[in-house]
Amino acid sequence: MRAGCTSTSLHIENAIRAAVKQPFSGLYARAFCHATEDLEKVKRALLNTIGDAEIQIARTEGHHGNPITIVESSVESIEEISRFFEKLATDDLRFVLDTLSTRMDEGCNLFLKIDKQAAYEERIRMGRNNDVISIRIKVIAFPAKREIAQGTTRTFVESIVLKKGS
Repeated sequence: MRAGCTSTSLHIENAIRAAVKQPFSGLYARAFCHATEDLEKVKRALLNTIGDAEIQIARTEGHHGNPITIVESSVESIEEISRFFEKLATDDLRFVLDTLSTRMDEGCNLFLKIDKQAAYEERIRMGRNNDVISIRIKVIAFPAKREIAQGTTRTFVESIVLKKGS
């Protein structure tokens, strides 16, 4: 055992290394299209964010009876999920790293919000308001523990930052 490492921390490090080759099992995206928005533009924003994928549409009503269209899609390959992360600016990737502990749930899901208007304009960046595309990424972790999933995600995102050269 390495000096300064407990059995538990070494186990976590080994699990993270193993998961980095296939760190995610799926990316799920959802956006709401309100009555004042153009559905085709919301679809385009979602596809600009995650790439070419099949879109599902559902219709519902808001609290005041206003019509809302839910636009959803998903991708599963590591190549498609990697392309999503590569579209984010280095500053946004660093923001994800800095806030990672608040973005991961106990089920090993990573949650991100992408600016819907910017995505329509093909600029994929983190959302800072409520007009967003909600992203949920299922992180592979064995055993399925939040700290292993966070470590796997951190290693993956850091590799994207290094690849971008910043």
